[in-house]
Formats: sequence, structure tokens, C-alpha cells
Amino acid sequence: MSKFIKIIYFLLFVGLVIHPHLVPDHIGILPKAYAESLLTIFILGAGIAIYYLHQREVKKSKKLQEDLRISQGKLLDSFKYIGSVNTRLPLFKHLSSELLASSKYTKQHKKIIFNNLLATAIVSIAKAKWGLLRFVEISTQRTVKEFLYTNGDYVLLTQRVGNRELLSARKQPSNIKDLGEFQVVPTSDEEITVQGFLILPKTESNLSDEYSFLQAVVDQSQLFYKYLFA
Repeated sequence: MSKFIKIIYFLLFVGLVIHPHLVPDHIGILPKAYAESLLTIFILGAGIAIYYLHQREVKKSKKLQEDLRISQGKLLDSFKYIGSVNTRLPLFKHLSSELLASSKYTKQHKKIIFNNLLATAIVSIAKAKWGLLRFVEISTQRTVKEFLYTNGDYVLLTQRVGNRELLSARKQPSNIKDLGEFQVVPTSDEEITVQGFLILPKTESNLSDEYSFLQAVVDQSQLFYKYLFA
């Protein structure tokens, strides 16, 4: 409660206490008792009105504070996102022109391009132990290309992801698709005949925050596949 409201309540309380001593015996034809009762009702009514007006202002103030808190949170998130984008700009440069410029398009060099894409997604973004890029022909559900990258020792996959499951996972509302022990990021192009899928093991970190960067890697790999193999 503000100091101003406290002063008003104090003055009303004082008026309620002393007004019987200030009211004359008659106010016109109105006896003193009636005049005191009317004045008491007026003071109490003023107190109640001020109370409700004050409560409404308090609610408005709380709403403004909550809106301010939400706005500050969104602004902070925006700064964090901008910062994360800025730190990854060199990665996206490496994923585009630099990869193509440094390659001779032999079979070995094509593999190096996709290994570099996977390395970016696994080491720099997802921080996972391994990753798999698979390109699936939609009409036949056949794997046409697959690239595996491991961060360290060789990884033997004890569980495989079927292409039918990959295509069905597209229907999940979440950005990062959940397939048992795996997380999947499909290409954003749902109309192309051969579609790429990034398959990662589940990690302790939340990859949803990195979705936009992983999606960029998958879409870049989709463009490279079309450019180099289609």
C-alpha cells in the first residue's frame, strides 16, 4: 500500500471519529442524529470506494509488471539466439561455398563433403557420439545414400531405424522427431522425391534449442545431394 493511500485512510478514520463532535444540533430541518448517520455512511462509502479503486490499480500494476517480465524474458531469449547465431555464422559459411570450393567431386571428395556436414551437426551443434545422414526414395522407401560419422571410436549400431519409421515420423508435431533411442531431423522439403534425414542418438542435452541449426545442416545436405548425386 502506497503512502498516499495510507494518508487518505488515516484522514477518513479521523473524520469518522471526530465528525459527531463537529455536526451541529440541526442542519436545516435535519436532526443531528440523521446528519451524523449520513456523514458516517459517506465516510465509509468513500473508504470502500478508495479500497476498490486501489485494488484495481494494484492489479493493473501487477499485470504491467508481469507483461514487463515476459517482455524482458523474450528480449533476453532474442539476445541469446542472436548471440548463438553469430557464433555459428562461420559454420554456415563452411557448410556452403567453402565445402564445394574445396572439393573435386570425386567419390572420395563427395564423401568428405557429407562427413564435414555430419561433423558440424554432431560435434559443433548436437555434441553427440555419432550421426547418420540417410537419403530415402519416397516412392519405394529405399535407401539410396547413407553417410555415418562418429565422434571418436567406431560405433556399431545395435538398433536400426527403418525407412518406414522415418517417413512416419514426419507426422509428429515436434521439430525433433522421437524414434525410440534416436532423434531425427528430416529435410524441410516434403515434396522432393529423395528426402534426407539426420539421425542422432538421444543425448542428455535438449536438442530443441538447436533445431534451427540442425535443420540448416539437413537442408544443406539435401541441396548437396541434389547437386552431387541427382
